[in-house]
Amino acid sequence: MPAAKSSSFYLPLVDITPFIKDPKSDAARQVVNDVREACLSTGFFQMTGHGVGPELQSAVFAAAARFFALPTNSKLALDAKKTVGFRGYDTMGQQLYENHVLPDLKEGFFAGQDMPTEDPRVKAGRFFMGPNVWPPAELLAARDFREPVEAYYTAMKRLCDVVLDLIAATLPYGPHVFDGIKSNDPACPLRLLHYPPTVPATGTGKRQLGSSAHTDFGAITLLLQDDHAGLEVKDVDTDEWVGVPPKRDAYVVNMGDMISRITGGLYKSSIHRVINRAPDDRYSVVFFFDGNIDYKLRPLDKAFSKDGKEIAALDADDAAPTVEQHMMERTMATYNMKGSK
Repeated sequence: MPAAKSSSFYLPLVDITPFIKDPKSDAARQVVNDVREACLSTGFFQMTGHGVGPELQSAVFAAAARFFALPTNSKLALDAKKTVGFRGYDTMGQQLYENHVLPDLKEGFFAGQDMPTEDPRVKAGRFFMGPNVWPPAELLAARDFREPVEAYYTAMKRLCDVVLDLIAATLPYGPHVFDGIKSNDPACPLRLLHYPPTVPATGTGKRQLGSSAHTDFGAITLLLQDDHAGLEVKDVDTDEWVGVPPKRDAYVVNMGDMISRITGGLYKSSIHRVINRAPDDRYSVVFFFDGNIDYKLRPLDKAFSKDGKEIAALDADDAAPTVEQHMMERTMATYNMKGSK
């Protein structure tokens, strides 16, 4: 009998309250150590003690359910592909990460920082720069959708700053290592998601998952799950999928490809997927921190000294992509794969 494969898979539940109260305390140091171990292993951890109230979480879930219950034509009037900055409705089956499965069985709604159309970045068509779009009041009153989504966005942007400070504390480059990526109106897509129950494989033999296997493209992701399981993370040591059970009020935090890139692969951006095996609908709310679109994704060990001082860029660093270049390439690929075999 072959020996069982050992695994270094680590996806802890971390209460970050001590770090928020006093980042220099012994209890905070334990939080930092737990998060660093998670980043080295899977790049995933679950987080409590974050300060986002359950009332606001419930309100954004209720807002999502109301929107996705609208008639299809009403949702299509807000088609994100036809708006400035890709805000609004993301239709069912629009995205695909893998060639051997059908397009993802999910629909979404994008919102972000509300930017006026006269902003030069909006006029230039920069990545995720634009005004938000909302259903007309006769379909969804502002108090039932726009207001809770905007309040939630504000809370999540604030929480991302805390999480980035926490991740900075796990690295040897000082507390300001992420100041650059946090500056200049960072791109932060908020995505409401609705996953209908998974359908059986078609006559082609291809499966249709809620979200096919992928890594996240940006810096960090903060995911709020409802009571339905579905998120699975790939254990690269055993080649098995490990479920991430929903925990009330908790966020699933994961490192994206940009954090993995600038840490030289030290911090992991793990493959994950969503399969809604429940007989009813699953909802989640995802906040992607992609960052300052002009920030260059230089390796941190070349960009910062051990005492936290920024090192001037070398000519060779010009080849490093910006956040915008990286995000445009990765995002467009997932929306174009539907034509691939």
